[in-house]
Amino acid sequence: MNSARPLVDNEMFRLDKKRHNRFTYRNQWVAYLMLLPAFALLTIFVVTPLVMALIRSFQDYNTSAFVGLQNFEYIFGTDLFAKSFRNVLVMTAIITVVMIVITFLFALVLKAMNNKFGSFVKIVIFIPFFISGIAASVIFTLLTNYGGGLITSILVSLNKDPVSFTSDEVLAYAAIIIPTLWLGFGYNTLVMYAGLINIPNDYFDAAKIDGASWWQTMVHVTIPSMRNYLVLIIVNLITTSMQMMEIPLIMTEGGPLDETLTPVLYLFNAFRDPSRPANATIAGALVVMVVIMGVNIVVFRLLQSKRSEDA
Repeated sequence: MNSARPLVDNEMFRLDKKRHNRFTYRNQWVAYLMLLPAFALLTIFVVTPLVMALIRSFQDYNTSAFVGLQNFEYIFGTDLFAKSFRNVLVMTAIITVVMIVITFLFALVLKAMNNKFGSFVKIVIFIPFFISGIAASVIFTLLTNYGGGLITSILVSLNKDPVSFTSDEVLAYAAIIIPTLWLGFGYNTLVMYAGLINIPNDYFDAAKIDGASWWQTMVHVTIPSMRNYLVLIIVNLITTSMQMMEIPLIMTEGGPLDETLTPVLYLFNAFRDPSRPANATIAGALVVMVVIMGVNIVVFRLLQSKRSEDA
């Protein structure tokens, strides 16, 4: 009797495992069917254009003949394209640092506003996020226009000389950076706010018991607990800032002296120029993609996201 018992148990275990595998296999097909539309859209609108662009970057635009690295050599040999990368890296660094600081500080204020007014403020600051870059550029053009913008009108009324935001390098940078900060301020503030309210109160209680000051709590508790949110914000800021085109196009047209020209704006202008090889523009777009990926990989390496200690 005792020797037969393990045989029965093993048989029941085998049958249960078989039923479990059949159940899991059936659910896998359901999951695959639910993911199929997403994979189809991804393949049609992302993978296929990317493969086509990669193939075209090694071909001549008119004859589709294979030209090797000729398009990439043309792009890398263009000083203006290299300068556009320098410009966008500087603007991206400024935008990223300033955005993180101001949104983090404002998120701290929002956390302390646990009332209806705080909810109203969250809604108001999020509104610019729905405005397109073109619309924001038009709004700020009305403010900074040398011929009759609001800032010029105020300076003239005060018997001051008007300033041109398109002829001074520093002011041209400000004309691009300020609208960019305005558009992303609400979204990034709310991401920071979500990170702050998700920090367990036990951490702050433990720091208080240990006699930590406000600054020590901020440095050793709050900021480390925000690591994952900071990674998300930094990656988003780098990706969007390095692809900016609408605001530089409308606000400064890449001037003065191409100091605010960005890689995407350069490629946009180059594609409309019949004297330049069109497929070199595609090669340039792939270079921009690779550079953005490389910068983000560095960010992930330096700021590795970690799971919560409570997970």
